[in-house]
Amino acid sequence: MCRRFGHSATIKLSETLKIGNSQSVCDSVKSELDDCDKPIQLSHNPYEKPRRKCILCRNEITLDYKNARLLQQFVSNFSGRVYDRHVTGLCDYQQKRLLEVIAISRRAGYMPIFVKEPKYLRDAKLFDPLKPIRPHSWA
Repeated sequence: MCRRFGHSATIKLSETLKIGNSQSVCDSVKSELDDCDKPIQLSHNPYEKPRRKCILCRNEITLDYKNARLLQQFVSNFSGRVYDRHVTGLCDYQQKRLLEVIAISRRAGYMPIFVKEPKYLRDAKLFDPLKPIRPHSWA
């Protein structure tokens, strides 16, 4: 019986009669006991957290400059500025893409530059700007 894992490392009586050599029986039992003391190789780390995906990548949403309602979710109500990555929870690629698309949308006249459109003020929140998803890197 293996002390560490509790599985049986003994050989059946019928196998010992076939072998006939007591030295080979001892060697096989010894090798099975040595195998249970070796470290177990796992295919993945069980303590590793699953990678967090941003909301746009998770739902496979493509940003479009004509979709002002979605873009307004990432703009401050008071200043009209785009929230930072640590507040929105977007990945680096999507945050850069968001800035480009908002600039195009503002130039095309779909979005106001300084304030949020009043008709979008009651939309559901994708995130809470007062409780950032990640802490700020400078704080």
